[in-house]
Amino acid sequence: MERTRKILTFGVITGFVLLALMPLIGVHPVSLAKHGIAAITSDGAVDSPAEATPIASTSLLSDILQTDDPELVKAAIYALSNQLDSDEINIMFPIVTGDYHVEVQKAALYAIGNHETEEVQSFLRDVALNHDRVELAKAATYALSNSIDEGDVSPLIEILTSASSNEVRKAALYQIGNVETDGAVDALVDVVNNETDAELRKAAVYALANTEQESAVRALIRVMGSDAPSEVRKAAVHSLGNIDSETAREALLDLIKQQD
Repeated sequence: MERTRKILTFGVITGFVLLALMPLIGVHPVSLAKHGIAAITSDGAVDSPAEATPIASTSLLSDILQTDDPELVKAAIYALSNQLDSDEINIMFPIVTGDYHVEVQKAALYAIGNHETEEVQSFLRDVALNHDRVELAKAATYALSNSIDEGDVSPLIEILTSASSNEVRKAALYQIGNVETDGAVDALVDVVNNETDAELRKAAVYALANTEQESAVRALIRVMGSDAPSEVRKAAVHSLGNIDSETAREALLDLIKQQD
């Protein structure tokens, strides 16, 4: 068994190195699929070359997924994804929907998220909203934020409002907080003001601080002086202390003076 594992691992590494070298010698892996290598479709079925979307070597991907070292598989997935065009990345979809190690599935999600296509965004949205494993739904949310246009928070807001898991909604909040736009601030303020779950309100407060927008500072000051739960107001104070803003410093000094 051990000897078989070593042979398989060596074969995967060798195949992976050959795949990485193909563009350097003028051979694109897609051309192999076009000339006789069977392909995996987005639903995991194996089609004939004439019927399938051109993709990199299916046999190599199969060998990669059979290797029982998750770290090796993750590295191979990332490197293989770099060789794929955006219209070929759907070869990775069955990894996410199949029965594989969770770290391998997360690696596939992050690799998929490096491609900015409608097909990718639709797939990641579906995983974020519907996958029964919260860890993968969260990873899909992070990957989606990398796939959408900079400044576009609408897909993340959909996850924030529609996901059934609070952990996934938190993931969406944190990703919205990485977008430095008024639209991101408005979405987070809405959660702070209207959400009933205190943990989500706290997450929105911390995400507001990440936007580093002056409008976010003003929103945090209002939270600090509101009748929100104590833990939410404390989060606002902590967040203001982490923002390099004269307005934030003055608000914190005023809070201290009020205690005299």
